[in-house]
Amino acid sequence: MPSLTLKLDRLEKLVGKELKIEDLEYDLQWIGLDVDDVNQEENEIKVEYDPNRPDYSSPEGIARSLKGYYQLETGLPEFQINEGTEKIKVNPKVRDIRPYVVGAIVRNIDLDEDQVGTLMNIQEALHWALGRDRKKVAIGIHDYDQVKGPYIYTTVKPEGVKFRPLHMEAYEMTPKEILEEHEMGIRYAHLLKDAREYPIIYDAEGKVVSLPPIINGTYTTVTEKTRNLLLDLTGTDFNAVNYSLNIIAATFADMGANLETIDVIYDDKPEEIIKVPDFTPQKMQVNINYINSYLGLKLSASDIIKCLNKVRLDASKTKDKHKMNVKIPAFRCDFMHEVDIVEEVAIGYGYQNLIPIVKEGGFGKYHPAEVFANKSRDIMIGAGHLEMVNSTLSSQKDYENLGLKFDEKEQIVLLNPVSEKFNTTRANLLVGLMKNLAFNRSAEKPFYLFEVGDILQLNKTRDVGASRELHLGAITLSERADYSQIKSLLDHYFRTLGVLDGIIVKPCSNPTFIEGRTGEIYYKKKKIGLVGEIYPQVILNFGLNYPVAAFEINLMPFFKDQEE
Repeated sequence: MPSLTLKLDRLEKLVGKELKIEDLEYDLQWIGLDVDDVNQEENEIKVEYDPNRPDYSSPEGIARSLKGYYQLETGLPEFQINEGTEKIKVNPKVRDIRPYVVGAIVRNIDLDEDQVGTLMNIQEALHWALGRDRKKVAIGIHDYDQVKGPYIYTTVKPEGVKFRPLHMEAYEMTPKEILEEHEMGIRYAHLLKDAREYPIIYDAEGKVVSLPPIINGTYTTVTEKTRNLLLDLTGTDFNAVNYSLNIIAATFADMGANLETIDVIYDDKPEEIIKVPDFTPQKMQVNINYINSYLGLKLSASDIIKCLNKVRLDASKTKDKHKMNVKIPAFRCDFMHEVDIVEEVAIGYGYQNLIPIVKEGGFGKYHPAEVFANKSRDIMIGAGHLEMVNSTLSSQKDYENLGLKFDEKEQIVLLNPVSEKFNTTRANLLVGLMKNLAFNRSAEKPFYLFEVGDILQLNKTRDVGASRELHLGAITLSERADYSQIKSLLDHYFRTLGVLDGIIVKPCSNPTFIEGRTGEIYYKKKKIGLVGEIYPQVILNFGLNYPVAAFEINLMPFFKDQEE
């Protein structure tokens, strides 16, 4: 998890209260921080925070929460922001590259060494937590007195302009040269690899302010003499860009700076002016009974309001006595569901004040799915098969290797995958078992493998848009692997469960299996799986050169029957 070192004297100034290291070590845990290290000699305390709380990437953000915890300030934090005159005009050409830009003017700053370190830490934290290493958000901080608005956010050809980039001030370079020769250009060139033109920000005099998400121009470099700043944030996700701006702007405000808005105007929609930063709170509605059922309490609406005020949220009653309206600070990006409000109520109430009660019948036990999964494992191990445990993440290439078409409308697609090898979730266990064979193809044959695990599928009826099923998959590789062998294993499994008489296998066609040597498995007239010999081209796709046979079945109907 990301970490931050807090200096006691600075935190005292921000909170407005005398603090002791010993007290902080206890108190910080109750606002969602883990104490990693305490340095009594230096009066410092190192904390770790969850990545979903990037507003905790600065002492200012933590001080806001501590003020609520100590009830020095409660409710929504208030920030003074003045209406500015600056504008950023956005050319439609950026739409397919980095379509969003926001910014702010920060006046009258006088940063000390600690505050400069804070800004660097915030930039780094936001680039990772919300920016996905600058893919979704890139942040630029400039000396405002060196530029002149209005600013133009547009695109430029790879060799369409020359300017002096930071850290290579002695050279005028084109964007193409920067991506090929500059340290930051080489590091982030992949973000622009498919672009014919690159995003760029000019000031009114045509000077290059920034080449996002790569590097700033050198003439806007922030120095110890800088007193006014221009912030620019560009990206591919407006919410991420906007949250990042609000976090930085709130931090500057807590440092004593004055904030001014910037008007963002898209050339193709000149009538729609986006004024940023915008500290308008988010709004959610929450059910009082839902909160109490989660926490095991009997809090009134007034009690809940006090708890939420303590964690720097606002809440109010509605005409419906069972519901409340909640206002969330514009710099908080970790609210997705009603249960997130429940967590804040628990923090405001104090986890340490919750009394553990074991209700009748409240002792834990295995979920029926896990009980049945373990039973299936015992059967397969008894049949001489070795269990595999594979990742639920997969790739489009894996689907294609199985001879299947990957339809983005029918499959789950990850928005920000770590790599192309993990850009979707598995819809079957077979792909993982085939990869197990491929990874071990030089080992001694034969292979008898199985896996019991979840697969994920799109499901519009679920609030999360997807559902999971418990599956059993088995695979064999040897010179003698064929339909008869794998069907015998399948029959053994069902016979041991005592349901073999209810199983029917019907011939079918499937691109993963050999025509005429595969079948669909039915239980109580419902299709639950496939069994057969793997198609030769599929075997070759995974780099194998022995016959392979496999089956995969959905276990959900079986343990549900046992529950009934």
